[in-house]
Amino acid sequence: MAVMPQPSTEVAGRRRPQLALVPPSSPAQRIFSVEFRSPHGGSWRAIGGGDTPAEAILWAPESCPLGTTWEPVASEELYGE
Repeated sequence: MAVMPQPSTEVAGRRRPQLALVPPSSPAQRIFSVEFRSPHGGSWRAIGGGDTPAEAILWAPESCPLGTTWEPVASEELYGE
């Protein structure tokens, strides 16, 4: 089963996706581990998924902690073509 984003909910002024387990719908699903850095030197690693590498990387910041800006600095494909 894959975790796919569902309609978002508001959390502390920022929209977060609701997640639901759904069967994989496409062999084109891509999963990336993305490393982020904040302007104050913090770091975080998050997982993102999507139909393309760009979608997967754009989705990953949704699981980063709130309260700062996160910039992607590295990524690694975990699953996909």
